[in-house]
This record gives sequence, C-alpha cells and structure tokens, in this order.
Amino acid sequence: MRRRRFLGGLAALSLPAFAQTARTPRRVGLIAFRETTFKRARSGGLAFLAAMKDLGYHEGRDFILDERLWERQEDAPAMVRELVALKTDVIIAAGPPAILAARDGTRQIPIVMMYSAEPVAAGLVKSLSRPGGNLTGLTYDHGFESSSKSMELLKEAMPKLQRVAVMWDGTDSVHPIYARYFAKAASQIGLALHSVELKQPADIEPAFNRLKKERIEALVVLPSGQTTIPNRRTILALAARDRLPTLFNIADFDRDYPEALLRYGPNYSNMPRRAAAYVDRILKGAKPADIPIEQPDKYDLIVDLAVARKLGIAIPQSILLRAARVIE
Repeated sequence: MRRRRFLGGLAALSLPAFAQTARTPRRVGLIAFRETTFKRARSGGLAFLAAMKDLGYHEGRDFILDERLWERQEDAPAMVRELVALKTDVIIAAGPPAILAARDGTRQIPIVMMYSAEPVAAGLVKSLSRPGGNLTGLTYDHGFESSSKSMELLKEAMPKLQRVAVMWDGTDSVHPIYARYFAKAASQIGLALHSVELKQPADIEPAFNRLKKERIEALVVLPSGQTTIPNRRTILALAARDRLPTLFNIADFDRDYPEALLRYGPNYSNMPRRAAAYVDRILKGAKPADIPIEQPDKYDLIVDLAVARKLGIAIPQSILLRAARVIE
C-alpha cells in the first residue's frame, strides 16, 4: 500500500511539469497590403518567423500567426475585426491603412506598427520615446529629413534641374503630410514644385499629360500600397514615354521598378527582426505605451545607369559612390 502511494505521488509531481510545456499558443495577428514583403510567403515574413524562432517561439507550439492581407484599404477594418474576434494577443499592422484600421478597431490589443509614416504628426502616438496608448513599433522613415534628402539627391543627379513634380496618393492618410514636406524641401533648394494628387488609377495618364504641359523636368513618386505601387509599371512606362527622369521613393530590393532613374528609401532588411523583438517584449508583459518607437538606421540608394543613358543624363561620381546598388 505504501509503495502504491509513493508511485502515485511521483505521478502527481510529474503532471505540473508536463502541463507547463503544453501551454496554449499565443495569437499574433498580421494585417498588411497583399503585395507587401512582410507576409508569410515572402522575405519579410520569413525573416520575422526566423526571428521569432531565434527568440524561442515555435510557430504552432508557442504562437499562431493569423494573417490578413487587404487589396483595397476599405477592406482593412473588417479584417481587424476578425483578428479582434480571435482574441489576438498582439497585432502587427504594416503600412498606414493597416495601422489606422488597427488603431480604430481596438484600443486594448497591443499594436506593433510596421512602416508607420510620421506617427506623431498623424496623431497616432504622443511621441516616439513614449507613444502612450496601445501602439508602438517602427517608422517608415525620418519624415521631413528623408523627404529633403530625396530632393537633394535628385538635384545632385541633375544639377540643372529647376522644375520637379511629386506624385502622391490622395487616399493615403499620410501622403498630404509628405506632399507638404516635399514642397518645403523643394523651396529650400530652389526648385519649383508641382504637386500631383492621385485618387484612382484613372488619374495617372491625365496627370502625365498635365506634367508635359507644365514642362516638368523630373518626377518623385511616393509609395502607396493602394495606388502608386500596384500601378508602378504604368507610372514608369509613362515617365519613360515622356523622357521624365523619376525617383521612386522606395528602395525595396524585392520589387521590380523598371525605368526608374533613382530609388531611395529605408533598408527594410532588419525591420522584420525588430518587429519580432517588439512582439516578444509585449508577449512577456511590456506595455506598448512605454516602448519607444524606432526609426530606420539605414537608407539605400539605387541608380539605374541604363535609364540614365537613355535619358542622356551623366550621373555624378558622388552619387554612384553612395549607391547601395548600381544597375548597368
């Protein structure tokens, strides 16, 4: 009888240890534009999952990734509601439309922002150092400083440049802010700027017709998940048709931007790993309100010399030496 009680006691002691390893997986929601690289099947998503594994989280055992990818930004709020209904522990929102939908969809679930553009100016957080509320994460760039740098690079590549246009998406909540930044930057370096607002793909060709009449000498295109990125081939084909040198304000190596003279923007390569670090801290109990928002630490410049030759532009050596990649 005493031996049976002893063996029973051993079995009882072993149960809590087993129960601790059989914990319920945490739920990590992801809402993003369908063409983003930050999704399971592409480089950003794979890097995020690898980073989570390095932090000790095994997908399926320790966490479940619930992915929602929108094609039209008006679909994002319903996707957030789905993630909220799943009792998600943390939501990763990639890009301004997803971030706004997540912010409006929940004030309780922690949100890790990816590629947030000017979150303070947009009223998303109180400050970068102490966000307040339930949002934290990573910014897309450095706001006006980044916009000014884009204009300076274009002017350096084309020293005689006088008239430039910036093409932006009127349906994107932060693009009006950036349009003002570019106007200010152009004024500071003595360029006349023409602002081109797009609200739908049908606006693209008429916009180029107006640029031709205005005798615009170069074009800057701001990245937008709903307008300029999905229609990049159309935009750059029209720019090539009109022999209009173009700087696309993004430097994502995973994307193909034919006929762009320059591409300039933040390097995304480390952002998925940083997002995983945010998720890790939140799952361990940290509050988004107290976690500082990070800005990019590296920018890339890509120069297409084939385009430069077609346009008869001699790219200065100073530009080539700073390029992360030169396309011959």
